[in-house]
Amino acid sequence: MNGKQQIIDIFMTNVKGIAVCLPASKHCGQEGHWLETRMGIKHNSKNEADINGYEMKKLSKKITFGDFSATEYIFSSKKNSINQYNLNDVKISRSDFMRYFGNLNIEKNRYSWSGSCVPVYNIWNANGQIMVIENNDIIVYYSFDRDMRANKVNLPEQLQSDIMIAIWKSEKMKPHIDNKFNQNGFFICEKIGNAYEKIRFGKAFNFEYFIECIKNKQIIFDSGMYDGNSRNYSQFRAGANFWNELIIEEY
Repeated sequence: MNGKQQIIDIFMTNVKGIAVCLPASKHCGQEGHWLETRMGIKHNSKNEADINGYEMKKLSKKITFGDFSATEYIFSSKKNSINQYNLNDVKISRSDFMRYFGNLNIEKNRYSWSGSCVPVYNIWNANGQIMVIENNDIIVYYSFDRDMRANKVNLPEQLQSDIMIAIWKSEKMKPHIDNKFNQNGFFICEKIGNAYEKIRFGKAFNFEYFIECIKNKQIIFDSGMYDGNSRNYSQFRAGANFWNELIIEEY
């Protein structure tokens, strides 16, 4: 039996038509864990495809490639590329980073690097940030002059210039993408009502394709970093069009 047929058989036997039943106190990742368990996938953080060389995803409006922390943030203890570009070693904490470059969530009384302050590719946002691609490195720059916030005057003097604040080096990101998505491809489990009813297989793609799709804005950086949580939530996501263009089979 080939790897794809085994996945189809597992889905048809253990997932298809079975109502998803979760505790009342479910968290956002709990359904994904339910699906992994039903598909016989052990939950782990290994940099490899989920099963038989295929990466599994569940259908949603924006599907995540993964939570990929940057190689360096300006608050990192080791940040050779950032220091070289900035010509100095800026000493700020992770909380400082969110206070200086993020926004305040008044309701939750905390700062976060999420929402409108998150940089998009090749466009300066109101927080004076932009994401660019240089030699397949993904880089976020900050410009004090392009920062439209009234409170930018509170930034330390060493940040009141054009600086690099985050970088994902290609040698870090290429294995993340190639190991997960450039083996046999991926499959998406589609839910109808309260049960998964379809499984769809998509073509493999590599890191270079991933980079091109950031440039054409099919893939976005969707940071969810917030003060009080140690996870960086540096996620890259794509909407339905990206995934649908790669689908080749449905069962």
